[in-house]
Amino acid sequence: MFRRILVPVDGSEHALRAVRVAAELAHRFDSEVVLLTVVSVPQALVMVAGLGDSVVEEYVESIGREALASSLHLLAGAEIGAETKVEVGVAAEVIVRQAEGTGADVVVMGKRGLGELKGLLLGSVSDRVTHGLSIPVLLVP
Repeated sequence: MFRRILVPVDGSEHALRAVRVAAELAHRFDSEVVLLTVVSVPQALVMVAGLGDSVVEEYVESIGREALASSLHLLAGAEIGAETKVEVGVAAEVIVRQAEGTGADVVVMGKRGLGELKGLLLGSVSDRVTHGLSIPVLLVP
């Protein structure tokens, strides 16, 4: 039923719960798992004089590895491998684009992430993803 499961993660407890649910689905349906973390690079960081692309790339990779680490550890404990992706941009937009681009059959994500205050002010990432995709989105509380 689900060949490919996309799991956006940000290191939050909600994301880790989503990883656990995705692991159960992956076992049940023999699915591939793709862990995605989206890094928002502060514009000020990019604009600092003399700051090259390699410094920004290093920053993005560092933040991405940190967000993915606990999720990868959970999947390894469940004996499930995962493809990992680190992308830069607006979380909801990147998640929708990756879901469509990777051929995901379902997105499993936490209902809330690290940006709870921002979500209250601008609308949550999970709401925007749910409304932006035609495939099922499983929101884990």
